[in-house]
Amino acid sequence: MITTFAACLVLAAGDAASRKPAALEPALAKKIAMLADHWWKARPPTRFVEWDPKARADLEKEARAIGAIPEGSMSSVVDILWKPGKKAAKGVRVEKQKLVIDTPYGEAWAWFQSGGKKPGLVIGLHGGGEGSGSADEPRSSYQRKGWMGVYPQGIELVHDTWNTVHGERFVLTLIEAAKLHYDVDPDRVYVMGFSMGGTGSWFFAGRHTDLFAGASPFSGVVMAAPRSQLETKEEVTALQHGLVPNVRNLAMWYTIGLEDRNTMPGTYLYVADMLEKLRGEDPGGYAKIHFETFPNLAHAFPSGEPAGAMDFLDGQVRDAFPPKIRWEYVSDPAPESTPQDKVRRYQKHRFHWLGCTDPIDRQVLRAERAENTFTIDARNRTGVQGCVIYLNDALIDPANEVVVRSGGQEIRREKTVPDVWTVLETLDDKLDRTLVFDRRIEL
Repeated sequence: MITTFAACLVLAAGDAASRKPAALEPALAKKIAMLADHWWKARPPTRFVEWDPKARADLEKEARAIGAIPEGSMSSVVDILWKPGKKAAKGVRVEKQKLVIDTPYGEAWAWFQSGGKKPGLVIGLHGGGEGSGSADEPRSSYQRKGWMGVYPQGIELVHDTWNTVHGERFVLTLIEAAKLHYDVDPDRVYVMGFSMGGTGSWFFAGRHTDLFAGASPFSGVVMAAPRSQLETKEEVTALQHGLVPNVRNLAMWYTIGLEDRNTMPGTYLYVADMLEKLRGEDPGGYAKIHFETFPNLAHAFPSGEPAGAMDFLDGQVRDAFPPKIRWEYVSDPAPESTPQDKVRRYQKHRFHWLGCTDPIDRQVLRAERAENTFTIDARNRTGVQGCVIYLNDALIDPANEVVVRSGGQEIRREKTVPDVWTVLETLDDKLDRTLVFDRRIEL
């Protein structure tokens, strides 16, 4: 048995959330309302559709022309930008108990169950493989009072469908739809699954850590060499990069049976050793991860699961602005994209409060914040040029200068000014009203 667990809630920073937002002058509010109307009309309907470059450039030009906004007014700006969304946004429709979207692969759908006022959200991923898998399975397993449940049906029933180009874009679209149309709490979003759904849950937990408060990837595998189905950790020669180091601040609860022959335990055991090493290198990190192995268990939940995982996750709140970040990048995770794919692999440019305009495969960014001082260092890329630090008054004291350090030296010192374009750009990135920023430092 391997168990590591720290039961603690990470509270969002500061008094900023409780302060009354600064009022906007009517003329400024009107300009922002017009920008909101133009944004929602231009915004792609789903994550399967890319932004039109000209439309996006026009929006940026309009937002930059509006310019600076008053200190403390970010939430007022977000409210104005968000307001037209439910009526204007297209792409997801409701048919009985299904969320339905059109994709280049045909119609895709997910069961959903509403969860009341500002609910948490669980994304339940089904198991299966080549030619098999049903959304009915997670729908019957992952239900909780106060949670909205979304249970997608795999677009193509292939091995590891949730890790594919289309699986990733489908789930990202569903999370955005739930936040926009059902007002789910963006700080209480969880991803769960068993078997292939566990494999997909680990994928989303590692690649999109900043979206989630917690993950439960039961009885899956992590993509590995020489293959993912390995009985022992000693057989693993390489593991999919760009996943495991990123879960530093994430809560996780999962298990595997050591007699499992459907999803052999080798990669999960290898990951457990990786996490133990990462904890030793980074005190305080990877502290909310509970993983157990069961010697006589085959391909099944252990007794008391997944109820135990849901009890645990229900108490977890996302650490949206963690003091320390470790971001390892993967540009095309396994299963790699192919010429037959009808869309390209989604590229991620922001991770919590850190951004990268030109991410490079296998790069590692380590960043830390302490009051108004930020330290950022890079590995597997030439310096930190192209990195972006996103800021708001939950992270800094806006009255004082922000200092950026790298390689043991101060590389930037400046007084930041809030602006509309940063608010719009970061709100658009995830449709997440917590992970929004009103200023930036570009390195």
